[in-house]
Amino acid sequence: MKAMIKLMHDHFDVEHLAEVMLEMEELGSPVIHAVDIGDGLYAALEGCHRIRAASELDETVILRLVEYSDDLVDDIIPDWDGDSDITVEDICDNILHIDIVDVYVEIEDA
Repeated sequence: MKAMIKLMHDHFDVEHLAEVMLEMEELGSPVIHAVDIGDGLYAALEGCHRIRAASELDETVILRLVEYSDDLVDDIIPDWDGDSDITVEDICDNILHIDIVDVYVEIEDA
């Protein structure tokens, strides 16, 4: 199914995006932690380049859904490389102005 994913940030590196696209062609669909914020819209907690790459390649993004909460993101995502004190709600509440990417998604079974 097609869905819209709000990204954590709107900046991206074109060279890095090209690298991610090459990796994705080899590795396949990325798994992205995200929050269902309703109406077919998801807030990505990670993977802005991977989501953009999947959209460009018409690949499916596999969403690992996370509940909206005040949990720390680095407690949820094992290899989180962002700020250690950022919460799920911080990301969801502060991405209202950020890019939205239309991409094929599949929801990972719990």
